Amino acid sequence: MKKIFTLIFACIATMTVMAQSDGSTVSNSWGLKGSGTQGDPYLISTAADFEAMAKNCNANHKGTGEYFKMTNDIDFGGSAENPVQLPAIGKDGNATITQIAYGFDGTFDGYNHTISGIYHTESNNNAAGKYNALFGCIDKNGVVRNIVFDENNHITSYNYVGTIASINMGTIQECVNNADITATNFAAGGICGFMVNGCGTIKDCENYGNVKAMTYASGICGGSQSGKSITTYNYLIEDCLNSGKLSTTNGVGSAGIAGSYSGAIKNCNNNGNVDDTQGTAKSKQYTAGIVSCASFAVDIEGCYNRGAISGVKNVGGIVGNVMKGDEAATVIKNCRNDGSVSGQDMYVAGIVANSARKEGVVSVVSCTNNGEVTSTGTTEFIGNLRGNTNIALGEGNVIGAGLKALPLDPATETGIDNTNVNTGKTANGVFLRNGQIVIVKNNKKYTISGIEIAE
Repeated sequence: MKKIFTLIFACIATMTVMAQSDGSTVSNSWGLKGSGTQGDPYLISTAADFEAMAKNCNANHKGTGEYFKMTNDIDFGGSAENPVQLPAIGKDGNATITQIAYGFDGTFDGYNHTISGIYHTESNNNAAGKYNALFGCIDKNGVVRNIVFDENNHITSYNYVGTIASINMGTIQECVNNADITATNFAAGGICGFMVNGCGTIKDCENYGNVKAMTYASGICGGSQSGKSITTYNYLIEDCLNSGKLSTTNGVGSAGIAGSYSGAIKNCNNNGNVDDTQGTAKSKQYTAGIVSCASFAVDIEGCYNRGAISGVKNVGGIVGNVMKGDEAATVIKNCRNDGSVSGQDMYVAGIVANSARKEGVVSVVSCTNNGEVTSTGTTEFIGNLRGNTNIALGEGNVIGAGLKALPLDPATETGIDNTNVNTGKTANGVFLRNGQIVIVKNNKKYTISGIEIAE
């Protein structure tokens, strides 16, 4: 009897932890080599290891405090003829965009290894088509860094599509994407599909792949959740670069860095061309070099656009439209546009095209436009911000274009340079002369009030 008991105990111990010839172990909880500590992380060396992570990630087992390490480049083996889907680690916690139960909560380091051979084709409006990326969701303590997607990947999914994460509430660092990405519905980003619940950070990431969506296609992140239910906006995109082409199939919401966004964007550059002119929507709009739509509390600082920006309405070198969030402050500071900006309707500008804010202050501080701003339509609302500005705009003002636009440069006595449109008309002018603001529309002068000019 004693021998039988000993044998049973030995079998149980072997099931729990199996020794490897290299001295590492396989844990039953993840099915991976390693013990999950910082000194002995779980090892990811095959596509099957990613699938094991996806299978075993759940509400009670999401990797909190555990470490994972890619040991080599991994080829998933897919192709256009033989698609291989994304593992979407943590995806099962995504009920809806406002009901995220959990995500991957550990630390994953790719050590700059490359992922290839993913040809994701699940793109219908069902469970299989939603929340797809390498990580379906990264939780608040989750960190994913140093992963490279090469050009031998192609991702098409329904919504919130990215390479590294579909939904991010944690931190993504130093990741690079070279793959083309498509969302057949809403929100695609070269790195991340969407950030939610007021938190999420993306730092030092680069995108070189082309990104397309029906609505909101961006080089880094498709956008972030906003609304009165979000009390604090701790979203951050910092030191990121996009060089891929951005476009939407309905002509709404392409931008170099982020789509519909609330939070901070700092020191980001866009070199990719952005084109929303081919969309099918009746109202094609919100196209920009950095952010297509800035909502609620937004702080955009030190950003640079060099890409050509082409859209129809609300087209800006930095921001397409400052939207809703009446009581929240918006700051666009130390930004520069060198790319051409072209539109086919009203509100086209070198820095910020338009604002729908009813209250609050929108500040455009020390921004410079060197790009050519044009419109092929008959609209008179076209702006071209040159030089430096330091002005806070008060209640109900529109930035960068149109009658309500007031980015002024006292040194040159001009805020919006007169710009000729193809019909031969001259765009509205906003001028500062002898300390007074003069607005000219259809050769008539207007006065304004309720403006706060920052020192």
